[in-house]
Amino acid sequence: MSKLKRRFVYVIDTPTESRELLIRDNELIENADGELDCPLDLILNRYHMQWDDLFQMNTASVSLVEEDPGERKMIRSISFEHLRYYKN
Repeated sequence: MSKLKRRFVYVIDTPTESRELLIRDNELIENADGELDCPLDLILNRYHMQWDDLFQMNTASVSLVEEDPGERKMIRSISFEHLRYYKN
């Protein structure tokens, strides 16, 4: 029997779906406040996505989530409600 371990994902919520992007252990960093973090652009790039893809998907929010067996904890969330994206 395999032992389940905690994992981290970015959850992209749109009006029609929710999509999870898995974060590898080596992509996690500890920020200056001692909190776990992960650069969103790093994960988007690995999934062949960019910021403008999030806006084209009409993303409502992107959340960094920690999952333990039987428990799900949101670390932080970015609301896209008032964000605008201007491409050069």
